[in-house]
Amino acid sequence: MILKTEGISKVFGKLQALLDVDLEVEQGEIFGIAGPNGAGKSTLFNVMAGTFPPTAGSIIFDGRDITALKSHQICRLGLARTFQVPQTFPSLTVYDNIRVGVTFGGGRKRGIRDRIARALDFLDLNSVRDLEASNLDLYTTKLVMMAACLATECRLLMLDEPLAGLSVTEISDFLRVVRHVNRDGGTTVLMIEHILDSLIDISNRILILDNGEVIYNGDPEGIRTDPRVIDVYLGDGQVVLEEDDQ
Repeated sequence: MILKTEGISKVFGKLQALLDVDLEVEQGEIFGIAGPNGAGKSTLFNVMAGTFPPTAGSIIFDGRDITALKSHQICRLGLARTFQVPQTFPSLTVYDNIRVGVTFGGGRKRGIRDRIARALDFLDLNSVRDLEASNLDLYTTKLVMMAACLATECRLLMLDEPLAGLSVTEISDFLRVVRHVNRDGGTTVLMIEHILDSLIDISNRILILDNGEVIYNGDPEGIRTDPRVIDVYLGDGQVVLEEDDQ
């Protein structure tokens, strides 16, 4: 097991954003997280990545308690994340954007160039390495953010709604990249996604949140027939389908 949360709760003022969330991610798997808007998905990511601490509960990463650590400390232990809105420095090149990420999260300065080169090769980004980030399309920008994570030599990659804004073709391509990172790169993946068909297709297991609580945790196909999931998330009983090609 590479990541475990026990009894994670988070309160913002009078808002109970998370309540007693237990999660276990096994080494080498792709673990999906879903839920309606406001369910607490990104809050859970932020707590696990050290953006802010939980109100209660504990987080164990690779056998170590990281509950009280800051985000840069957690990243240097091998847990890296992307964000819903890709965050780049528009005037910097792809190479330099990745360098900023690895400098922040990689800890050691030695071997930075080699790590960046490997990430560029692994995600087939050498053709755009000298382009400014402002010239990239959304799909490529998302790959650059993933490359910045991989250049830290992370063992767990957390992707926050990576398919948002992509066309059907780009979604298919991005999912292939995620599988490549997982299977060929040996990186465990934890992924939040609204497009359930895609999440079901790629995940080994799925956890579903509603109002900050876990309502399902198990086999991806099981969410199609789980009564509580159908009631609070799928509504009419139909799994959210992939978006039309843009």
